[in-house]
Amino acid sequence: MSLHDSIYHEDFHSQGGSLYYSDLPIRSHIQKDKYKHWGRRVLFYLLLAYFIAATVSFSFLIKNLTFWFWLIHVLWFELDLTTNKNNFFVQVLHSLSFVGSYVIMITSIILLVILNPEFIANRAKIENHSIAFAWSQNILIHWIPPLLLTLDLVFHKEHIRKRHRIFFNKRRNNGNAKAWIKDFVKALWCIASPMVVVGIWFGSGFTIESVYGVTNYNLSYLVPSMVVVDIILGVFLIYYIRKRDADTYIRLNS
Repeated sequence: MSLHDSIYHEDFHSQGGSLYYSDLPIRSHIQKDKYKHWGRRVLFYLLLAYFIAATVSFSFLIKNLTFWFWLIHVLWFELDLTTNKNNFFVQVLHSLSFVGSYVIMITSIILLVILNPEFIANRAKIENHSIAFAWSQNILIHWIPPLLLTLDLVFHKEHIRKRHRIFFNKRRNNGNAKAWIKDFVKALWCIASPMVVVGIWFGSGFTIESVYGVTNYNLSYLVPSMVVVDIILGVFLIYYIRKRDADTYIRLNS
């Protein structure tokens, strides 16, 4: 019986030299992972191309908090989730991208639709195109990322769980203070990281008034609303990506 026909199969695509063991047809799973990986890579190039085209055509967009997070989305979709060599980068970028995308989407609805209904028309005039095109651009940059990242989370949940390695499991962490601390730090980053980027944006001297042209807002309720959205999505993400099962492979080397 050959290696490919057995329940053991060495996955060279993982770049981690891991030997997988399973009762399931491993070759088909590896092939699906390969297709998913290249699908993410194509999406990475599309996001990168749009980021470059938009910021080169309209340099003022680089001041936009949305485009700060767009660059984070680009970096996230560049990652290969099938290798354990990217664990650290997954842990740093994933919550930034996923939770941040929802914070940006909901804040954009508050700022651009409720507080400043004329924003789209004014931006269309500045950029010399139609209002319909301006609306399509705003839907693309504000509302499409959460959709893509949610689908990405669903389709790659097992890989993402393995890379985050957040357990909060009494049986695993019982008596192991270091394991509990690691889980807590990772969970804290999932919740706080988007607000860190928002804080850096404000700290760099950018304001909602100067960048978005919105004047009828109050940070005393806008920032808390962003924090509430951030906490809700962060807690949801932690619950969803918490690793529930033991690894289904035997790692020979990393």
